[in-house]
Amino acid sequence: YNWHWFWHWGNGELGNNGVHGIDVCRWGLGVDYPKRVTSAGNKYRWVDDQETPDTHVVTFDFDGCSLVWEGRSWSPRGFENDTFGMSFYGERGSLVISGNGYKIYDLENRQTASESGVGGDGVHLADYLDCIRSGKRPNAEIAEGYKSALLCHLGNIAHRVGRVLEVDPTNGHIKQDSEAEQHWRREYRQGWEPKV
Repeated sequence: YNWHWFWHWGNGELGNNGVHGIDVCRWGLGVDYPKRVTSAGNKYRWVDDQETPDTHVVTFDFDGCSLVWEGRSWSPRGFENDTFGMSFYGERGSLVISGNGYKIYDLENRQTASESGVGGDGVHLADYLDCIRSGKRPNAEIAEGYKSALLCHLGNIAHRVGRVLEVDPTNGHIKQDSEAEQHWRREYRQGWEPKV
């Protein structure tokens, strides 16, 4: 499991678990690529050989909204007393997704609705198998997963270069930053280059 904490093989908690929440938030906000990415955090908890941050906050700025991801890989206490969750804050209230359910709050912080549902890997596996059998499209298209994974990479690149990234919101590419662009790809050992 600890391979996630090394840049050569992994992408920290942002790419490990953060991608799932970012995917839901992008869908809920109706956004694709940000125009600016800011990262803050570092290794604050453990004294070991981990390279990725153990405390990390990344902000993705879009036109008209922002998406903020926060991760602490060392803490048992997470979002809304759960290890994983998301919140949407709007002009008329908030939607909090935690575990397999959600709660809605008005601007007076009164809970106005809640629901619990089915979740977990079984739902995704059933959709995958159904698509194989029926030929229908999956609930989560690979192109959407790519966009969410790209945001994780951008957040990690912003962390590694230590500054705000300006991004082309039409395609997610880093704008005019040769140092940051060095993290866009890697050198492969001869004979092991991916062929697309």
